[in-house]
Amino acid sequence: MEKSLVVYLPEGFADWEGAFLLPELRQAKKKIIIASSTGESISSIGGMTVVPERALSGVAPDTIEGLILIGSDSWMDANQNQNAIELADALLSKGVLVAAICGATVALARAGLLNNRRHTSNDLGMLKQIVPSYGGEKFYLKSLAVTDKNLITATGVAPIEFTREIMAYLNMYTPEYRKHWFELYKNAVMPPLEFWGQT
Repeated sequence: MEKSLVVYLPEGFADWEGAFLLPELRQAKKKIIIASSTGESISSIGGMTVVPERALSGVAPDTIEGLILIGSDSWMDANQNQNAIELADALLSKGVLVAAICGATVALARAGLLNNRRHTSNDLGMLKQIVPSYGGEKFYLKSLAVTDKNLITATGVAPIEFTREIMAYLNMYTPEYRKHWFELYKNAVMPPLEFWGQT
């Protein structure tokens, strides 16, 4: 059975945080499911309306190759997106990829899922203030994106690094392609012409 990468969009999701990732997943012919909590239309922070393919509850956990959690201020509310956090917990324990950016990392911290894994977030001080129960300070890295086994975390200003970590984890393209891709989008360094055929 072909498994899917589930991209979870909460209400008020940050437009830019999956903007580099989704085209690369499509180009690599990954099977993608865009999901929300209820499956109903949601709006981005920039006012873009998205109609997800299904509710998160409509995705069987054993069909998931990875769960990607896009940031939103709604993650700050412990009463929202609980189904996504419960799924993330179950997948992490099974060795399945969970990738979280920006506010989604706060929700993972609140659930205790960052207490024993190397990770990052928008700011350590902010994380400790918002989540008093957070116990993962010694595992916190002041980096734009961090991969620890099957967990990827990133700050909200690092959609390019977030994408690079996910592409590497999924072994998408060649290492040389990923290097040129990063330099192109991060530093505007044009790759050699043959780059475009190295996927």
